[in-house]
Amino acid sequence: MILKRIVLRSFRNYQDLDISFENGVTIINGPNGVGKTNLVEAIYYLSLGRSWRNVEDETLVNEKDEEGIASIEAFLQEGEISRRIEISLGESCKRVSLNGKQLPKLSDLSRLTNVLLFSPRDVSLFIDSPTERRRFLDINISKQSSDYLSLISDYNKLLKERNAALKDPNRNLQLIEVITRQMVEISEPLVRYRSMYVTEINRVLPKLLYDISGEEKPCKLVYRPFVRPDETFLERAAKVYEEALQSDLQRGFTNNGPHREDIGFLLDGKDIADYGSQGENRTAALSLKLAPFFLVESDAKKPIVVLDDVTSELDEGRVQRLFRLLKQMGQVFVTATKLEIEGVSYIDVASNKAVRR
Repeated sequence: MILKRIVLRSFRNYQDLDISFENGVTIINGPNGVGKTNLVEAIYYLSLGRSWRNVEDETLVNEKDEEGIASIEAFLQEGEISRRIEISLGESCKRVSLNGKQLPKLSDLSRLTNVLLFSPRDVSLFIDSPTERRRFLDINISKQSSDYLSLISDYNKLLKERNAALKDPNRNLQLIEVITRQMVEISEPLVRYRSMYVTEINRVLPKLLYDISGEEKPCKLVYRPFVRPDETFLERAAKVYEEALQSDLQRGFTNNGPHREDIGFLLDGKDIADYGSQGENRTAALSLKLAPFFLVESDAKKPIVVLDDVTSELDEGRVQRLFRLLKQMGQVFVTATKLEIEGVSYIDVASNKAVRR
C-alpha cells in the first residue's frame, strides 16, 4: 500500500498543502513546532478517521478557516487498485468518500488504508494502564478481520447496556442476566481471536527486537485473558460474571470481561514493565508496533508505517539498525528535527510548508 499524494486544506497549520510521496523511507525533517507531526497525523487519520492524539476534530481545523472545516484528500495505490479518499472534518461534520462516493461507515476506512504508528507516548506502552495495549489488539485484529470488528462493536454496546442497567436505581436483575449471557457468548470468539493474534505476533517479535537492539534475548508477548479460551470457556465465563455480580451492583459497572484484559511483554523471562529500563521499554514498544507489518502476506496490502520522533532517545547503533530494517519494509515516514540517513527520501518542513528535497 502506497500513499502517492496528499492534499491538506485548513488542516492544523497547513492552509493549503499538496505534496507527493515515494515508496520506501521518507524522513520528514524540521525544527520543533513547524508541523512535522501534523503532516503524519493527517496520514494516520486516513486509517481510522481520528487522530492518535486524542483530540476532537474541531481542534484539527486551522483557526484561520472561516467555515471551520478541514479536508484531507489522499491518492493511494494498492497493487493495481487506485483509490482517492476525501475526508471533510470539523465540529459539526465528518464526511468520508471513496472515489467520489460517500462511505456508509467510518469504520470502512480501516480496510482501505492501513497505517501503523509509533509515537513518543508509546515509550510507556507497557508501563501505563492496559487501555492502550487493548486498543493495539483491537485495532490490528479488526484490520485483519471484519468479524472481529463486528464482535468488539457488539460487545461494547452490550457492555454499555449492562453498565446502564447496573446503575439504574430500579435494577432489573432479569435484564442484567440476559445481557450478561449475550456478553459471555460474544466473549468466547473475542478471546480466541486475541489469543491467536498474540501467537502470530510472537512468530515475528524476537527477530524484530534483535534487528533493532542487536541483543539476542528471549522475548514474548503474553496474553492475560479474563478466562482461558478452551472448551469450558462458556461455563467458566458465566461463573466469573455470576461471582462478580454483587460487586458490579455496588460499583455500578462491569468489573470483568474482555474490556479488562491485558497483554504483557516478557524480556529474558521478566516482565518489562517491572524490570525493563527505559531503553528496553522503548525498543520493546517499537518492536510490537512494527510487528503487524510482517503479518501481512500480500506486498500490495503491506501497511504504511509512521514513526513520529522515534530516534530522539535511541543511540547511534540502534538508529542504524532500525533504518536497515525500515529500508526492507514498504512506505515508511519518520519525523525528526535533523536526521540524515543515506539512501532515503527527504521532506523539509518549515514555516507551515512541507517541500520534497
